[in-house]
Amino acid sequence: MNKKILIALFDENLAGLISQKLSIEGYASIFAKTGEEALEKMRNESPAAALIDLVLNGKNGYDVLNEKSFDRMITKIPVIVVSNSGSPIDMGRLPSTSNIVKNYIIKTHIEPEEVMEKIREIAVSEGKPEEKAENKQEGKPQATAGGKKILWVEDDKLLGSILFKKFQSSGHTVLFAKDSDETFALLEKDTPDIIILDIMLPGMNGFDILQKIKSNEKLRNVPAIMLSNISKESDIEKAKKLGAQKFLVKVAVSLDEIIKEVNSLL
Repeated sequence: MNKKILIALFDENLAGLISQKLSIEGYASIFAKTGEEALEKMRNESPAAALIDLVLNGKNGYDVLNEKSFDRMITKIPVIVVSNSGSPIDMGRLPSTSNIVKNYIIKTHIEPEEVMEKIREIAVSEGKPEEKAENKQEGKPQATAGGKKILWVEDDKLLGSILFKKFQSSGHTVLFAKDSDETFALLEKDTPDIIILDIMLPGMNGFDILQKIKSNEKLRNVPAIMLSNISKESDIEKAKKLGAQKFLVKVAVSLDEIIKEVNSLL
């Protein structure tokens, strides 16, 4: 694997700590302080991966990712999106191309080792053959045999795709629904081992879906996890009263921590 990693982070202290970790494992760091500089260095240096902060001087992270998605020279460089400002990612502003973003770290406090774990995942996945197109349903991730069955209700395809790959690597079967109609259509055919619900969904919200699930004799004992972009005490209490086992705030946990919480209930 190419041993150069682009670090385009607003927090220079965090960038320095990550660079030290990279150096220990034999990587060379390329630094960019602005969005324009990040694009230029991707074109000139061809790094193996890039850490892109959403908050950058000049062009912000969203602008960088969208411009990258149209540039054939750099579009295939895997990106880890970093946000430690405490603000959730606006998925609607990210490019729709699924191979642009490989992972997210969305936390108010980021440990350099967390970043290294993502870099290692990219290193392992590089060189593995891509899944053949005929083995995929258009627009929808496929479930894998074995393990437990997870129903993930999430209207963001990109986030769903990344989490699907992570759960798949653990041997779990993953079913996706983007709204209440798809959720209940799947539940008529299958009973999952766990249900993960985003609160903000088109049409019926996650609370209403959970309430309907818990009123069903067949489904009421299926553990549920609620996801939210904000930590609101009233939402946490409401989720508990409706029967959710856990309430996770996206900006406070990494994707790996979400997976850990799911596995704790399986």
